[in-house]
Amino acid sequence: MLKLLIKILKINKNSFYVLIISIIGFSGSLFAQQQYELVSIEFTGDPVFSSSELETVISSQESPGWFSKAIKSITTFETNTVFFDSLLIPDDIEALRQFYMSHGYFKAKIKSGYVLIDSVYEAYLTYNINAGPRFTIRNVEIKGLEAIPAEFNEMILSDITLDSNSFYSDRLVEDNRNFILNFLYDHGYMLAKSLLPVVDIDTMNNITDVKLEFTPGGRYKINKISIERTGDGKDLVKDDLINEIADLKPGNYYSLYDLKKAQIRLYRTNLFTSALVSGVVSDTVDHFVPIKIAADVGLLHELSPELILINEENTFKFGFSLSFMKKNFFGGARKFTTRISSAAQNIADFISNPSLSENNVYGYVDFRLGLEQPFIFGKPVYTKLENYYTLQKKQNQYNTRLIGAQLSLNFELPKYTYLTSLSGYLNIQASEYIFQTGYIRKVFSLFTDTLIINPLTSKSTNVLLGIHLGANKTDKYVFPTRGYSLALELEDGNSLSYLASKLGGYNMNAPLYYKALLTTSFYLPVYNSDKNAFGVKIKTGFIHTYRGDKFGIPLNERFIAGGSNSVRAWKTNDLTPPLTTINQLPTNITKEELESVLLKGITPGGFFLFESSIETRNRIYDNFGGVLFVDIGNTWNSYKEFRFDGLAVGVGFGFRYYSSFAPIRIDLGVKAYDPFDRRPFWQRINDYRGFWNTTSIQLGIGEAF
Repeated sequence: MLKLLIKILKINKNSFYVLIISIIGFSGSLFAQQQYELVSIEFTGDPVFSSSELETVISSQESPGWFSKAIKSITTFETNTVFFDSLLIPDDIEALRQFYMSHGYFKAKIKSGYVLIDSVYEAYLTYNINAGPRFTIRNVEIKGLEAIPAEFNEMILSDITLDSNSFYSDRLVEDNRNFILNFLYDHGYMLAKSLLPVVDIDTMNNITDVKLEFTPGGRYKINKISIERTGDGKDLVKDDLINEIADLKPGNYYSLYDLKKAQIRLYRTNLFTSALVSGVVSDTVDHFVPIKIAADVGLLHELSPELILINEENTFKFGFSLSFMKKNFFGGARKFTTRISSAAQNIADFISNPSLSENNVYGYVDFRLGLEQPFIFGKPVYTKLENYYTLQKKQNQYNTRLIGAQLSLNFELPKYTYLTSLSGYLNIQASEYIFQTGYIRKVFSLFTDTLIINPLTSKSTNVLLGIHLGANKTDKYVFPTRGYSLALELEDGNSLSYLASKLGGYNMNAPLYYKALLTTSFYLPVYNSDKNAFGVKIKTGFIHTYRGDKFGIPLNERFIAGGSNSVRAWKTNDLTPPLTTINQLPTNITKEELESVLLKGITPGGFFLFESSIETRNRIYDNFGGVLFVDIGNTWNSYKEFRFDGLAVGVGFGFRYYSSFAPIRIDLGVKAYDPFDRRPFWQRINDYRGFWNTTSIQLGIGEAF
């Protein structure tokens, strides 16, 4: 038949095959041209959840938009066109149904529909969702814990969040199941197991009953600790030191938490490139388990150069740093470090003009010597002693020299305490500020040119005693979506030096003050996805001087607002109390009195701070995300001066790249309300000659809060 067809067509055999292949290829191209690009997926009805969350559940995906295509044009990420496939719809409906059931919507009904536009080969897919009622939990039954001590049972029952009248969700059940298992692991029951949760659903009354069953097994104690050392420096670190750092004691009950904490202690010394602490289950005897520490010891000397690229105060700075580290310095896992860093708008000018009196460059240089150790007086308190010298030069404004030494103590806290961090410090610091003539004249603009004004110098020595308290109750450290965190800093200024002056019989001119700074962050359950978060930050600070002049407090101890972690529509230091403008001075004022008045008026920084931010963080594509935010805040010379109409308001958006170590961000903030210029927004834009003059671009690593 084939030969006959070839004969009829009067073509040779090879030409016939070419013809058949061409026909098939042409047919395939016609089929490809008839594919429809999936340009929209819409969730209608009563979806409860946001579209961005539901899109992560289904297999069908919208074809990439302009942002993803722009990303492709500058990166290697693939963003190919997505075509509509009706065969995915049944799988999508089942995935959505399972998703709603996992959140307690056991009566959810889902229908699909789609529209094909032949003229442009576009497809529009719709899922109509009726979520129905959300089921609550009626009873919670926990079995298998009868064999553990009664006080453990009480602790578990007091801390679980799974109770009657709560809305049901798989995540809530699983979180509580994991909590109980981890509790058992941390109290000696290292072989504890749990059956899968059993959930009985009553569709008549829209309620559920939850059953959790555990097998604790025996309770184990540590009988011995073995150490395995590898790596280039394995002969330079002894087993006794590793044991001391890990702080695991034979005879104590096995605790997974203690094993993780020991591993963190080992890593924190920087002695080890890897460290693994684990129980050897195969060698258990009579409810005793050996612990094995496998540590890879690196080289004990480290020289690290680093380039510095930062955008600060809307000015790009380039610089470098060089650090040297000697590990296990004189034994005891001590770490000696020395580091020098410098960055400037023009690094060549900065290096060629090292004098503090020069005013034509903008940058800083910082030199530090530090000694760290994981113990003090035999206790696992991470201790650091650091000496520093910092020179900051702000072009045509003021230059700063800071010389000081700080002793810091970081305390370990038990797992079951409210606080998650506790540290204290003692800082002795000498500061010197030189304010340039042009800056002084700019502040006191009513002075005539006949008045001679020279650069002014402000010097002070302060002894600071402070404590940091922190409680992190979020679900994750890197990208929290639930919970809250609190941070409180309390600082005393100069009471120790005042006491020393009384004992030594000499006068002390520095002011006595205390400082309090409270920062809170809340992550609200607006989204049900761990890819999106909605957060609120509130930050307030107060400085009270109870002896001396508060204007004697140095600039670096005062409050400032504005910048990448503050009100992002303003640059760093932009939100400080208005500097004093003197309309009139006595004719017989002395030089010393004049300098005192000028210094009080030109030193920026406030003594009361209030800030707040609201931010939604959402993934856009792959590791790229976006944020929308509203920031408010300002500083004042006293809490009595606080006014709501004195709060600066910035709104804006930003983009994130979620790298493996931290988010890299760029934010654009717009001055929606300026307390220093209360004219309407559009009028300010016209007067500032464009929209961009009312905005600020901020770069940073890590989230703003």
